[in-house]
Amino acid sequence: MKRHIIIGTAGHIDHGKTALIKALTDIDTDVLKEEKERGITIELGFAYWKDNITIIDVPGHERFVKTMVAGVSTVDLFLLVIAADDGIMPQTREHLDILKFFGVKNGLVALNKIDLVDDEWRELILLEIEEFLRANGYSDVPIIPVSAATGQGVDDLRNVLTQKIEQCAERASTRPFRLNVDRSFSVHGSGTVVTGTVLSDAISVDDNVVILPEGRLSKIRGIQVHQKDVTSALVGQRAAINLSNVSREEVERGKTLTRPNTLEPVREFLAVLHTSSQIPMKIKKHQEVRVYLGTAEILGRIAWFEENPSLEAEQTYHVRIRLEEAGVCAPGDAVLIRTTSPFFTIAGGRVLFLNPPPMGRMRHRWQEIFKTLRNGQLKERIKIFFEYQGFSAVNLSNLATQFFEKKETLESALTALIKENFLLSIEQQNEKHFVAIPALDEAQDRLLSAIHSRLTNSSKALNGFNKSELKSMLKPPCANDLFFDRLLQRMVNRKALVAIDDLYLTPELANMEARQKQAAKALEVICDAGFQALTFQQIAEALSLAPDALKPLLSNLVKQGKIHSLAGSYYLHDEFLQKILAYLKKSFAEKRELDIASFKNFTGLTRKVLIPLLEYLDQKQFTIRQGDVRIKGPMLN
Repeated sequence: MKRHIIIGTAGHIDHGKTALIKALTDIDTDVLKEEKERGITIELGFAYWKDNITIIDVPGHERFVKTMVAGVSTVDLFLLVIAADDGIMPQTREHLDILKFFGVKNGLVALNKIDLVDDEWRELILLEIEEFLRANGYSDVPIIPVSAATGQGVDDLRNVLTQKIEQCAERASTRPFRLNVDRSFSVHGSGTVVTGTVLSDAISVDDNVVILPEGRLSKIRGIQVHQKDVTSALVGQRAAINLSNVSREEVERGKTLTRPNTLEPVREFLAVLHTSSQIPMKIKKHQEVRVYLGTAEILGRIAWFEENPSLEAEQTYHVRIRLEEAGVCAPGDAVLIRTTSPFFTIAGGRVLFLNPPPMGRMRHRWQEIFKTLRNGQLKERIKIFFEYQGFSAVNLSNLATQFFEKKETLESALTALIKENFLLSIEQQNEKHFVAIPALDEAQDRLLSAIHSRLTNSSKALNGFNKSELKSMLKPPCANDLFFDRLLQRMVNRKALVAIDDLYLTPELANMEARQKQAAKALEVICDAGFQALTFQQIAEALSLAPDALKPLLSNLVKQGKIHSLAGSYYLHDEFLQKILAYLKKSFAEKRELDIASFKNFTGLTRKVLIPLLEYLDQKQFTIRQGDVRIKGPMLN
């Protein structure tokens, strides 16, 4: 199948663009009554040449540059028409600027109306044009002298055009379907028809499309390419598409057709711009300008990261553009900037990043960021996107609309970033989500800092924090729950936090909590034994604790006075020691000497435990041993 080629004309008003197209193709592209009456092109005209070539005729008047931009935004090569009797005029310069800004490098110049000048004048004009082209980076562009009126040189022009067409590179088609609407009209019996160039992929009859920026859904009823009915339109082809359930007014020039869920409207974007060779008025930061994206013209405001207080001619600027209403573009798209009044072209360049959040702490790195966005591979640009996202998990669908790439293209880059330990992949509700590991690291540091601050300033925090409390402590806040859930899971896995029931504690607090629970269990076991004090081994078996863990726990309880060590062999709960002391006080109130038999009866102890207990009482001076008897000690008061 022959490759479809689109040729766009350019040039000053009345330099003969329309007449030259008619001489080449025998097609008059001025079809409006007003165009016939005034002798100028107002709307885009189209000539279908051969089987696979479309020539777009654009207006030359400065009032219709908006229409001209809509025409040249998708061309493969240009045909710049300059009248020999006029030479280079203002719109010649502006149109070549626009072609340059849109990246249209392939083309030729038709020096028209040579029948109106002598040979000497023609040579002077040729030299002037050569210098003009060279100054704008088009030194290899051929200049063909012609006369549309007499037919002189038209065959030469046709031959050179044919050679240029053969040099046109194939259009890449890695992205989803997109078409920028440049015309819309109603056809009796069919309904609304729009025209434009298929910029990527393909579209077929019965496919669903979405009309952006509004997001209105429609369906393809029919397609024509080169005025012939077809079932599909492919990348690079001019197509007329019949849409269902939509009026002409709802899909006028400036709208975009895409497949659902592949592209989102934008209100702000980052771009790199190159200024025109002449800027006749001062353009300041945040000044209102006209922004041209695809076939749309939208008012917006422009600010740049360079220190210049105003734009200077022939310079490169890295800019943030804020639109007054939603527009449609993708990274890599051409963007043109013109003044609001009077009208002239300021700059043009490429869109780099859609809907960026405030630069904030990344502002000091703006040069590095823009360099990556301009020249970096897809995976490097994805890394910049995740740096912008902060504490957020992003699903594959959102990434696809941000970069306007097919999911399979993105997955290759994302897999590489996972292998580089930059991203984590999370599956949720049958969709892949991605989290940046550097963001998780930073969020962990910030959250731990907030936790320690709260622990220092509030005793209530010693009990731990629930998920909601922790989320409120993280600054800046998380953009979604999925990121925070993965953060907590990661912190628990890394032992930065310990999860106990519905609470999260630091390891120190968790250890304290565990020790407190073990201490409470030990007290319970020792208390349940009553007067029958337990050995170290009995307690260890009851708690299933290793000796190394139990020894400091019992030592701490002894220090707190909650239990008492009897000769280092048995442990007695304080509750039962107090009962023993009460018994001793009563006994010594009645008798001077302790009745050991009665005391043994009271406690129910065997000799094995009774002796360490009596020794403990002597040691603490609750009793005093005199020979074989014990009397009241000084500490029993």
